[in-house]
Amino acid sequence: MTQRIRFLLVFWLTSFQLFAQTAGDSLPTERRYPLKAFIVPAMLVGGGAALLGHPTREPFNQSGHVSSADEYLRFGPYGLRVGLQLAGIKPAVKLGDEIAVTVVSNIVMGGITEGLKRTIHSTRPDGSDQRSFPSGHTAVAFTGAELLHQAYKHKSPWISVAGYAMATATGVLRVANNEHHWADVLAGAGIGIASVKITYAVYPVIKRKLQRPRKPAVR
Repeated sequence: MTQRIRFLLVFWLTSFQLFAQTAGDSLPTERRYPLKAFIVPAMLVGGGAALLGHPTREPFNQSGHVSSADEYLRFGPYGLRVGLQLAGIKPAVKLGDEIAVTVVSNIVMGGITEGLKRTIHSTRPDGSDQRSFPSGHTAVAFTGAELLHQAYKHKSPWISVAGYAMATATGVLRVANNEHHWADVLAGAGIGIASVKITYAVYPVIKRKLQRPRKPAVR
C-alpha cells in the first residue's frame, strides 16, 4: 500500500512538467511558464513523500499544545496582500485577475490536499484521526505566500520573505502542536506553492478561451 501511494505521489510530481509544457503563457509576463518554477514544490512534496510512514523524532514536547497562532497565521499572507492593496501598492496583475487566480489556486490546493488525505489515511501524531498527510494549514499558508510573491515580487523581495516566514511558522507550529509530522508540512508547503504555479500556467489559456469572440450565428 505504501509503495502504491509513493508511486501516485511521484506520478503527480511529474505532472508539474506536463502542466508547464502544455498550459501556455504565465499570467503576468505572457511567456511560457518555465519548468524550473516547479523544482522547489516538487522537492518539498518529494521530501514529504520520502518521510511518509517513517515519522522522524520531533524536537518538541509531544505532550502539550504550544500555541493556537497557527489557526490565524495561515491567513497572514492573505491579510498582508489586502493591507498592501488598501495602502495603494498595486500588484503585478489586475485586481480581477488576482481574485480569479486566488480562487482557482485555493480550489486546486484544496482538491489535492483533500484527495490525498482521503487516500493515504496517515495517522496524526496525537492519534486523533487519520487525516495527517498532507497538512492543510500549511498548504493554505504557502498558497497565500506564493500568491503574495507572484503579486508583489516586483516591488520588494522583503514582501515575499514576510509571506514565506508566516507560512513557515505555520508549518512549524503544526508540528509543535502535535498535529502533524514533518512529512505532512513539507508536502503541504509543496502543494501550496505548486497549486499557484499551476494556476498561473493554465489561467491565461482559460481566460483567452472565455474571452474569444463568438462567431455570429448563420441565418
